[in-house]
Amino acid sequence: MKAALLSALFLLLPACSCPSSTAVSESAVPTVNSFCERHIGVPQSVDLGELISNGHRYEGRAVTVSGYYRPVFEHSALYQHAGVDPYTADFSQGIWVDGISPFFDGEAHVLLTGIYTQKSQGHLAQWPGSLCVAQMRLAS
Repeated sequence: MKAALLSALFLLLPACSCPSSTAVSESAVPTVNSFCERHIGVPQSVDLGELISNGHRYEGRAVTVSGYYRPVFEHSALYQHAGVDPYTADFSQGIWVDGISPFFDGEAHVLLTGIYTQKSQGHLAQWPGSLCVAQMRLAS
């Protein structure tokens, strides 16, 4: 038992030592993790509906998109509308989001900037594509 606890501790400690990025607001909005590329060039602003419908046009490109970020267990997605129930959601109506801290409970209207791809479709490959977030800020 002690060996298992020590092993788990040694596996988790490196994750805790990663430099954290700047939070978008004081405490309510999730922070961006460090594994997504930060230097992505000049992003193109894209409507989330356009990105979902014509994702092939934006493959591998830097984009900025607004929507409602909704994270829950095994679910990290951006939707066009607030209040989406992630357990009954039509996943084709959102995109998977990588690079945002999973330690966030709730929903936030955000602007996300990152690299879009259809090669990664999120948990269980349920979404039309994913965005590896380099920057996040509150939408106005």
